[in-house]
Amino acid sequence: MAPIDRMIRKIPLGLLAIALLCCGCGRGTPPADPDLAIELRWLESYDRESRSDVETGLLWTLSFLGAALPANGENPLRWHGNVVTLHLDYAGVDAAALPAWRRLLGTLKASEEYRIMGALDAGRFVALTLCSSNHYYALTGADPRYDDAYARHEFGPERVAIVESAVSHGHRLVEIANGTAAADIAFVAHEGTGSLPLDTFVPKERELIDIMANGQLRFALYGRDGALEPSADGALTAAGKPSKCLWCHEIGLSRPFKGRTDVPGYGSLDSFVQRIADRMNVLHGARLELRSRIDFARTQDHTYAELLYLAFYEPSAERIAREWNVPIDEARERLAGLPAHANEEHDYLGKRLYRRSDVDALVPYGVLEPPTDPREPSAHEPDLLR
Repeated sequence: MAPIDRMIRKIPLGLLAIALLCCGCGRGTPPADPDLAIELRWLESYDRESRSDVETGLLWTLSFLGAALPANGENPLRWHGNVVTLHLDYAGVDAAALPAWRRLLGTLKASEEYRIMGALDAGRFVALTLCSSNHYYALTGADPRYDDAYARHEFGPERVAIVESAVSHGHRLVEIANGTAAADIAFVAHEGTGSLPLDTFVPKERELIDIMANGQLRFALYGRDGALEPSADGALTAAGKPSKCLWCHEIGLSRPFKGRTDVPGYGSLDSFVQRIADRMNVLHGARLELRSRIDFARTQDHTYAELLYLAFYEPSAERIAREWNVPIDEARERLAGLPAHANEEHDYLGKRLYRRSDVDALVPYGVLEPPTDPREPSAHEPDLLR
């Protein structure tokens, strides 16, 4: 018997159990909850993509979904090779969102892709969280009803009429919440038909922006019946889904891009622009007080989250070969005949890219279908939390 074995046999079982428990906790950190953990595969998608890029993208994805990501806590991402374990119980997720996260992760891990490959494509994870409106609402705690969301803030009597909008196809009516703290910041944009100057404007749906406790913007789109909608009505506006709102706003409150005309009886555009600037100053100050893994001063880091889903939705043959774990020649043979295109935003993603819907029709294992489009209204918008 080895000396260490003899030593262990002499330790009382009770003390041994306590010692092992303490070792498992490590520096007082509670053991990870397996129901809040998931394995994600990094599939290299373009030249010079690094593990650090992927980690930044995943952290920003979690932040956009409301996670606090405390800088002084355990890192929620643990790498082993090209697979990273995401521990959501180390991500600073609001307790109210944990039941939704548990259900969603359970469904993702029950997929054939996860069982066969041992992990989920990190791009599919982002597509089924950040880019899936129904899941985004649940994970960020958006109010299911507009009246409840509106009642959380005190909106002032002065409203702003936007008659030249870069978003709406017609006129847009904006309300601004009162208050001096970041948590008070909120805006509602009413989309509709008719004319604001002629007093014939009829609101049809509403887009509400407010600020989550982690300093990120939250977007919620409400239809005519006051219920959450996966996307804005394309007949009224080009706003798309919450993920498109994030892509456009990035991490800031946007001033009117086209607005030039003041409408009598409504707040002036100059005053509106100043109020937006004042609220951005408040938000900037609040973000400086956060002790988060997200550095808001690195204003383009959010792009890495977008690249995770863009490369997933528009994969190259090389990425597909890594997904399917087959030689590149075999992947190209299977893809022969499919239409290919170049990415419109980032040239380095490739000149011959494929559509995710076409690729998933050929995948050699079962996968969970993501939204048809990551930003625009989708023919298929999953709801795995029903």
